[in-house]
Amino acid sequence: MKHVIYIFFVVAAALMGLTSCESTKDKLVGSWHYTSNGTTNGVEITLDGVDNNKADGTYTSTANCSYSSETEIDGTKVNVKMMFSIKVSGEWKVNNDKEIVGSPSSVDIKVTSVKFFDPSDDSFLFELTGSDLEEYSKSLAKDMQSDLLEASTERIIMLRDNKYVTESVDDDGKKETITYNRL
Repeated sequence: MKHVIYIFFVVAAALMGLTSCESTKDKLVGSWHYTSNGTTNGVEITLDGVDNNKADGTYTSTANCSYSSETEIDGTKVNVKMMFSIKVSGEWKVNNDKEIVGSPSSVDIKVTSVKFFDPSDDSFLFELTGSDLEEYSKSLAKDMQSDLLEASTERIIMLRDNKYVTESVDDDGKKETITYNRL
């Protein structure tokens, strides 16, 4: 009986040793869901996305985004609410088991909705449709593409099998923390 218990402990220790040999990069391979909410320069942005990190060091990321801000059109204040989707692909790596570095190589941005509201009571005013929406989508994509093609670095704060948390700093020096959950 003592021999069986001893073998059990040896096997358990060996299995624990095998799982601890898994690298940070290996743990990050797979599909991860995240959400992010924030306000920058009076613009509220919400992201709901999925990152797919592959073992070969490539990734794809898709996100649905909402954007809300106040602006003026012909001297009249309006609230703009926009929905758009982003698809990014590129390469990723882990530095010193502490940072995830993403290097995007392609970006596709498509605006799906642009609506304008009265800021006093949030009543609907009008929306862009058809060729106006398509033209706006192309213009926004052109403006955003260079920013989204820049490499990014996220510091790993916590990493578990089904969840990890990162922290990054935006261009304004503001820290952002994002939680990723394995799909």
